[in-house]
Amino acid sequence: MKRFFPFLIDAFLLFGISFLFQSYTNQKNFRIDILGISIFSFILYTAIRWKSFKENPFPFWTLFLTVLLLSFVFLKIAEYDPIQLFPQKLGIKIIALTWILFLLFSFHFVSTETFLILAPFLAIVPVISFVDFMAYPSIPIAIALLLTMRDPKNLDLKNSKTIFLLSILVIFAIIVRDWWDDFALQRAVLLLEAFLFYCVIKKWDRSQVIYLLKAILLFFLLNSLSIYFGIFKDPNFQVTSYHEEIYLIPVSLLASNSLLMIMISMMLWFETNQSRLERGFYVLVLLASLIWFGITVSRNSIGSFLLFLLLVIFLIQKPKNKRLVSYLIVFLVLGIGAYFLFYSEKSILSLGSTSVRFSIWKYYILATIQSNPLFGFGMYPENKIPFVITSGFDSGSLYYIKDYIYNFASFPLAHNLYIQFFGSFGIVGSITFLSILCINFLRKGTSLKKALKNNLMLTLIFFVWLIHEFYDFNSLEISNLFLLVSLLVLYKIPEKNQEISRSNNYNLLPKMTIGFVLSFLTIVSVRFAYIDHYTLKYAKLVTPNNFEYYISKKEEINQTQVNTPMSFAENFFFGNKLFFYHYAIEQNFESKLKLLRYCFDLQSYPAICYSKLNQFQTGNRYFPELKPYFEFFLDMYDPFAIYKRGEL
Repeated sequence: MKRFFPFLIDAFLLFGISFLFQSYTNQKNFRIDILGISIFSFILYTAIRWKSFKENPFPFWTLFLTVLLLSFVFLKIAEYDPIQLFPQKLGIKIIALTWILFLLFSFHFVSTETFLILAPFLAIVPVISFVDFMAYPSIPIAIALLLTMRDPKNLDLKNSKTIFLLSILVIFAIIVRDWWDDFALQRAVLLLEAFLFYCVIKKWDRSQVIYLLKAILLFFLLNSLSIYFGIFKDPNFQVTSYHEEIYLIPVSLLASNSLLMIMISMMLWFETNQSRLERGFYVLVLLASLIWFGITVSRNSIGSFLLFLLLVIFLIQKPKNKRLVSYLIVFLVLGIGAYFLFYSEKSILSLGSTSVRFSIWKYYILATIQSNPLFGFGMYPENKIPFVITSGFDSGSLYYIKDYIYNFASFPLAHNLYIQFFGSFGIVGSITFLSILCINFLRKGTSLKKALKNNLMLTLIFFVWLIHEFYDFNSLEISNLFLLVSLLVLYKIPEKNQEISRSNNYNLLPKMTIGFVLSFLTIVSVRFAYIDHYTLKYAKLVTPNNFEYYISKKEEINQTQVNTPMSFAENFFFGNKLFFYHYAIEQNFESKLKLLRYCFDLQSYPAICYSKLNQFQTGNRYFPELKPYFEFFLDMYDPFAIYKRGEL
């Protein structure tokens, strides 16, 4: 039975991945091509290694599942590809083929045991390395975790079972609270997956973690070169112009991701036994990241890089002529300042930008204290806080926030990880988190200081990153979250490589606990996959909107028969994103009324519901005498008049 159980999970995974490939996609030809490339590469390699396959087929089976997972990852990337580098998605196919060959290379040259541990996460490197847009990145990550946790020994929790269970309970409480809010739920699920990822990799050998980091750097470099080529081909792209996003990627996220890549490549440079080829590779990653700094012109990330460089020079390299090095750094800072002054539309210190951020921070704090002081607004506070009426807030700050909302056509982002955390979890959550940190520091003060000192380069990375997050909150983004977890786990792994013990001395969780976690990840993946399937299938009927989720294209809807009726329970299970999608494409009078009723029953923040009710009443002239009341309630719940703008 013990041998049968993993194969049962494998059969379930194979069925699940096959099912995901059958869902609707706007890249039907690409789906066939990527499956063909993947399976052909696997069959060809297996034929070459036929003797090894006959001796032990299990590693080849894991390789097959990994290749299928990788194919699914690139299919999801292709569905939202904003670059269109070559016709017929050739650019993505080239990167996909390169990564398949990298998987085969890893399988061939690393030990079988190491590959079985690393394989699922090498397949999802395209998800956790670069900031490629993917609607639901938690789905492939869940599959990778399922592949890993089919063997309970991969989740060794020696001396930490209680901490694991408490952490799981807290994360599940966050998930239950945010269940209906699709964007908040996605963040909460990614938080759960990052925690499970940490529990899995903290027992790895140091060399295995380093190998994963190198794979992440490699994919970052491949993707960067691909986009640079796209920029070079685009005659309308101006490097020196102000960019809010580059091919749908927010510049602050792109710059912060590049900052982490720079710091990791410099850390790996100082690892022992690095060949010239590896160090040349780190230099290429460094150059690619610096180019992103020049394109995005992110002052926060550039300043953080200069601080990191300064600390590395004076604390690790310790130059003999410190005065000369100081002059060189001043020259570098002046050069960057000249770039801002003459070639960039940004200034080094923008008081306007700083004033807006201070105003948003103040509003987040006051709104949380006055409205949800104990437990905050959940994992996605930015779409709830603007609808909170706060007392004692000055009109100048309100003007800055309102100007931000209108100019960027989005809810005000905190641009500060710590303010974002307070808005999400309130006073109780913040105090609990700080208490845990203090308790751990007091309990492990001596060993913690020793670990920080022995891993000085790693410590500098986290120190600079914590400062960087005072002016942004990119730690919550997937491309940075899993990188930070991978770095954090290096503190727990000894410097010298150690073989993983396969003895029976394990402190394993009950199978029911692991089964519950894996079952939950499966349920959430089914939900997200269904939403993705539905929104892709009827994408031509709506226009995405930051404030209303979707705005209907009535001329398209009238030509398409769409069956949308869903019960209250179904609307609750699938969440607000799919709910407002249904509302946008629903044209039946009675069904529209039912959805409006559901909106008030399901939605905790009613501003958008009153907005929909007002639009419905105006469009259908339904009880026109009630319109003043609808507008009164809308004004009461919408202090920034977001839903009274003409285009909405």
